[in-house]
Amino acid sequence: MLPPETSESARSGREREACQLALIHRIARIAAENAALGERLRQIVRLLREHLGCALVACASIDRGSGRFRCEALAAEMPSDIHLGYGRELGSGVVGEVAASGQTLYVADVARHPNYVETLPGTRSELCVAMRHHGEVMGVINAEALQPDAFGTEIDLLETIAEQLAGMFATERLNGEQRQRLRLLGMLSELSRTAIEADGLDEVLLRIAQFLRERFALESVGVLLVEGDPTRLRFKAHAGNSVFHGRSGGDWPESLGIIGRAFRSGQAQYVADVVEDHDYVLGNPAVAAEYVLPIRLRGEFIGLLNLEAADPRSLSDDNRQMLDALAEQVAGAVHLAATNARLREINRLVEEKSAALGQANRHLREANRKLEQLSHRDGLTGIGNRRRFDEALALEWGRAQRHGYSLALLLLDIDDFKSYNDGYGHLAGDDALRQVARVLNEALGRAEDCVARYGGEEFAVLLPQSTLADAEPVAVHVAQAIARLALPHAYSRAAPYLTVSIGVAALVPEAGLDALALVTRADGALYRAKTLGRNRIETATTSLALAAT
Repeated sequence: MLPPETSESARSGREREACQLALIHRIARIAAENAALGERLRQIVRLLREHLGCALVACASIDRGSGRFRCEALAAEMPSDIHLGYGRELGSGVVGEVAASGQTLYVADVARHPNYVETLPGTRSELCVAMRHHGEVMGVINAEALQPDAFGTEIDLLETIAEQLAGMFATERLNGEQRQRLRLLGMLSELSRTAIEADGLDEVLLRIAQFLRERFALESVGVLLVEGDPTRLRFKAHAGNSVFHGRSGGDWPESLGIIGRAFRSGQAQYVADVVEDHDYVLGNPAVAAEYVLPIRLRGEFIGLLNLEAADPRSLSDDNRQMLDALAEQVAGAVHLAATNARLREINRLVEEKSAALGQANRHLREANRKLEQLSHRDGLTGIGNRRRFDEALALEWGRAQRHGYSLALLLLDIDDFKSYNDGYGHLAGDDALRQVARVLNEALGRAEDCVARYGGEEFAVLLPQSTLADAEPVAVHVAQAIARLALPHAYSRAAPYLTVSIGVAALVPEAGLDALALVTRADGALYRAKTLGRNRIETATTSLALAAT
């Protein structure tokens, strides 16, 4: 018999593992929601701080272009220097160090860490974990405590959660890139049509200025062209609020303002704060930022676009990239309107570009379709992922509610899988997950049954039109099939080979119940199976220990 203190320690360890698992499950559910990324991150850091019982938990993203990290979500019990949008250079402080290296850093005593930067007075220990996706550091999770050595038992937990958040960041970036491409393609097509429909160069330029001002919420847009003398600019069109509109039709001195600087250098000029730029010429007190970019036709400088914004966000990095692309279209439109002799050839080129845009849209739709398929599949095991399960559960719950039949759920957890990973290595652990997924697929014979990887080493099996009595034999069959794999597991507390614990639940949906009720019952049964010794099947009414064979 174990000494009381050893038994108490083991019990405490199991309780901690159960709490950590519950937290991981809650965060996985939040990660799968359709809410905005910032809102999901705020929920997650609040949960983490409550679980860790620490003073501060923050999540930061990384901008490699600027070489800085930025706080995206924060939960703190007292005032600190950290706030949403707070950032520093990569390498600065514990967070900057992890953001630059991509390696977990646990500082048990901040007084002994030379790169520690105090942002929360009284901090004694700090744990920072990188969020990595396919080798790229997407961001970091940082926790600070007022006690020394406060996070020694939480490193694995935070690293697991960091993997979940890295996937969220990667998905958000991919979706943003797709939205950006669609927006640019739409603008390119619309700008081409706007120019083609105009009569004469002056109307083309005015329509372009109005188009850019409306689409990017700008204070003013001006178009300046080189006419005759290559050393002089002529203000040709203007849209918006600025005293410079009176210059339309007149020359612009090459020595004047940010426009003149762009003309002399032939390079785009972006000024995030016009007050700080000594060349800025005040034309409208509301203007906060200015962007002047060259218009080039076949590499030859033919003019400038001058864009002024009251809100610097109108000239964000993403918007400036789109404006750079649109400047090429502006050059084409100017050339089209100014060269009547080549009108037919220009129309042919525009039609070809429109066809190319249509092809690009078709490719994008096909890519989106494939992405949608991939988004329902677990990359490691090839079976459905958590998103696929959530959608199937919502669909089948609705059907069962309409028709009044029972819906059953099996939740499976590989016993002592962390020990398996630690003992045999992650490659062996990945292979074990794949084999368990294969066995689950083969063990279920109905097309309507849904098998999914629920998270980590946990799997879910959804059985439509099934009662508890129907589901229990399925659970036994699955457990025996996995046991027959005979994967050695010398570190298991349940058996010398790899086994699973299974929680089984079934419900006939009733008014006032939602699908979470079924998941909660199955999860509770799984928890009992784990606490009663593993390698077991537990339901709401029965339990079954699976004998070693």
